[in-house]
Amino acid sequence: MNIQSTPLAPAALLREVDVRMTQALDNFFQRSHAPLQDTLLRAISAQMAPTAIATGQTCLDWLNTRPDALSTAFADQFRRHLARPETFTQRHDSRPAELQLLDDDALKRQLAEEKAAAQLIEVLRADMLLLFGRLRAVRRIALEDQDHVDAYGPLPIIRALSRALDTLDIESQCGTLLLQCAAAPLLDTLKHTYTALNQFLYAQNTPELPVAHAVPPPRRTQAGAGQAILAHIQSVAAHAGETGPADGFPPMPRRLIDSLAGWQTRPPGAPAAATRILQPVQQDARRVGTGALDLAVLEAVTGLFECILDDPAMSPRYKAAIAQLQIPTLRVALVAPDFFSDDQHPARQLIDLAGLFSRRFPEYAPSHVPALEQIETHCAAILDDPGHPAGAFTQAHNSLAAWLADKNAHAKARLAAEVAHLEQIERRELGTLLALENLHDLTERYPAPESVLRRLEAAWVPHMASLYVAESGEGPDWRAACHTLLQLFLSLQAPQSDATREARLQSIPSINTALRGGLLAQGAEPGQLKDFFSAITATQECWIRPALGQREAVLSTFTPRRVSQQQIESLARQFADTPADDPVLQRTQQLREGDWVDFEPPCEGLAAARVAWVGVHGHLLFCSGEGEQRFSLDHTRLATEIRAGRASIPEQSLTGKAMLCLKKTLSTSPG
Repeated sequence: MNIQSTPLAPAALLREVDVRMTQALDNFFQRSHAPLQDTLLRAISAQMAPTAIATGQTCLDWLNTRPDALSTAFADQFRRHLARPETFTQRHDSRPAELQLLDDDALKRQLAEEKAAAQLIEVLRADMLLLFGRLRAVRRIALEDQDHVDAYGPLPIIRALSRALDTLDIESQCGTLLLQCAAAPLLDTLKHTYTALNQFLYAQNTPELPVAHAVPPPRRTQAGAGQAILAHIQSVAAHAGETGPADGFPPMPRRLIDSLAGWQTRPPGAPAAATRILQPVQQDARRVGTGALDLAVLEAVTGLFECILDDPAMSPRYKAAIAQLQIPTLRVALVAPDFFSDDQHPARQLIDLAGLFSRRFPEYAPSHVPALEQIETHCAAILDDPGHPAGAFTQAHNSLAAWLADKNAHAKARLAAEVAHLEQIERRELGTLLALENLHDLTERYPAPESVLRRLEAAWVPHMASLYVAESGEGPDWRAACHTLLQLFLSLQAPQSDATREARLQSIPSINTALRGGLLAQGAEPGQLKDFFSAITATQECWIRPALGQREAVLSTFTPRRVSQQQIESLARQFADTPADDPVLQRTQQLREGDWVDFEPPCEGLAAARVAWVGVHGHLLFCSGEGEQRFSLDHTRLATEIRAGRASIPEQSLTGKAMLCLKKTLSTSPG
């Protein structure tokens, strides 16, 4: 981790954060040109109607001819928001003093804003909480409003983008389409920016205020298995004539719940192994004529635990502990219809955590015994509070999660050197990528000879990458280097007037001084400096002394012109015939810290490896349960291993895996 020697004062630190946040938006459309164009073409190919083609054509024309205007308006609206965040709490076209109905276009825009913001918040929540915690600490020291940190969240950024599109007088439908297509590249931009700001604040020795635990967004059970099981239960009840409120289960007979008080976790005298005690409960329930709804819930819970207790990946001793939760789980499932459909239900969270413990602390691990004791203790606590099972599950989960977090903190300390090394690699990669994107954007707008471009790629891009690493993001020196590059490109263009000519002549010495300083910082030799500046001078002489200068052919990959409807239709058809995403690569990109990947044959000696760190630029650090062994892969390499059959990503949620199993085997008729 690069630590800066002179930390900024709190007020200056906050100003710098504002500038860096805005900087990320000030060239968003230039940097995101390619993915935005791809997304637009795919959106057109999905409809191919005349109105869709016309709307898409307008969006592409804006993107191709005026990306700088789009970015400038975006950043300007965000600056306005930072100055007066209260003005962004409502839509720009709303009138609080009167009741107003939204027309269809305005409603679609509002829904698009909310949907895009919700998607971004879901993915970025952990990064946001960490950043906002640090910013609150700085604002507290500076005696400023701590709630202002919400101004950096996805919702105000999306609203700033929406307002920017309106200020440019872009039609509402076109603006909505642009906003929808911008969500994915904006996710990458914000993730990079939030990560860089966190690293920058850490380098400034910023304290971190306690914030709500950065719980990752909920995992959705594949193929909606939980929803399918819930639908089956409701269908059984309806078939039996048990109808009720549309928003949940109908009033249920209490006989099954009342009878559970007489059941224990396992029959007296049974071995302390995973015992299936719900089968006799089923027999007793059928014998006394329990209602169809209760029987369907009982059947589903029984099947769920059968899948869990038959799972060969689970340790037998953990199975025995989880088996104790059969009756408490049945209790919550009988009274809470969301147990099957909600992946974040407290009971399911606890069972999932127990499954994670089984992988994290296997029988051969030193921490196996204390981890198992934790599970057994909290399972026993749930049994001791039969009257409040949902609350008992929540309390047990929170306590176990805190214990695991402490264990993970110790394991993470062992990995600090590897994480710091990977962060350094990622910062250099990101710095290089951003510098190349900046260079490419200037090339498109201000054509320059190929000889100059190649020398800039070889010399100035590494310099900017070094600045990005040193400043933990796009800091003052980085921004100065961007300005120098812009001035250099302007100096290569023939001036249109005498005044411009004189101004450019005056700017050349300062440009050369800045370029020389950057190259010397990279260890450039005298011969390299001479070669670099000779290419630049040869181009400048073409307009300084036209009689002597020999113009080299310029290189430009960008022609700012409108695309025809025929071109749109042709490109859209090409995109319709190509897959939008790589599903294997997508799965690797969805991995989080704490997830597991299986390797066959073992990779670096590990048949199962835990994700210990997820980088913002695609790097993953894997380790054993306690972190003694470790290795790194990136998403692309891991995807290659998966396609070759040498790696697989198992279902991380124990209940999610059981739901998928149960969905396949559950009868479609009443049990």
